Amino acid sequence: MRTMLKTFCGALLLATAAVAQAQDKFPTKQVTIVVPYATGGVTDLYGRAIGAKLSEMWGQPVVVDNRAGGGTLIGTQMASRAAPDGYTILLTSYAYTSNPILRKNMPYAPESLKPLLMLGKSANLLVLGSGSKLMNVKDVVAHAKASPGNFKVASSGMASSPHIAAELFGKAIGAEITHLAYKGTGPAMTDVLGGSVDGIFDGPSAMPQVRAGRLRAIAIAAEERHPAALEVPTFREHGIDLVFGSWFGFFLPAGVPPALEARLNADIRKALEDPTVRAQIDKTGIRLSLGTPQQFGDFLKAEHDRLKALVDSGAKIQIE
Repeated sequence: MRTMLKTFCGALLLATAAVAQAQDKFPTKQVTIVVPYATGGVTDLYGRAIGAKLSEMWGQPVVVDNRAGGGTLIGTQMASRAAPDGYTILLTSYAYTSNPILRKNMPYAPESLKPLLMLGKSANLLVLGSGSKLMNVKDVVAHAKASPGNFKVASSGMASSPHIAAELFGKAIGAEITHLAYKGTGPAMTDVLGGSVDGIFDGPSAMPQVRAGRLRAIAIAAEERHPAALEVPTFREHGIDLVFGSWFGFFLPAGVPPALEARLNADIRKALEDPTVRAQIDKTGIRLSLGTPQQFGDFLKAEHDRLKALVDSGAKIQIE
């Protein structure tokens, strides 16, 4: 019996040492950051900026795999089925919160992924194409009420933060609006700029185009004016009670070992200390949060409960 116990303990120690050694050497091959949106949006920008620095730190390629479509379900499902070895990381945003609440059928179980690191939060602002005849909030509300369904708002996808913001805006002003879902902010913004769609709820990342005269910022859904968009009034300043925004964060397949999870969390936070990376991130107007996986998990639960309470209260936010 003692011999068997010694043999078992020895094997366990060897296995533990092998896992620890593998994690110390991580990564030894390409790492993929899955972004469930099309190229050109802020989530894509975050993935590429951080991924480039991680590649430099690790001495291994880090690629962004844009798996747009299905209201982020395609990319998220792909990440949820990946091997739990740290080589596949999901970078997503608000649809991760809203999909399980608003969809009847989910192609993945939420518990198949676990939070790694919250990047930050961003308030939604309503922007219109510069060619729009609607000049301000008063014009938008009057048009939406006078012509039900003819005020068209794009979004980066079903159940995304811009989608929910659009639905809440319609509810707040008591008017029917038309929501059009795209496979990411990039293609949605193209149609807003082209004038085929009236507007979109986007983050302060849209401000460079506003200041360049290509977009017109109407109002921001925040409690107070945003530091990156001080010239844009809040909806509350116009008597509309609309406060809403998105979050962005990293996830891993649920089976990734805690030690490797901690290593990835620390390395991403280290990448964000780089001045070049921070400059790219900061220009989008996001307010960084960072922190531990546990803190991100607590935040996600609070966001889930908030949206669930809103839906249960009678808010008509439906995506299927």
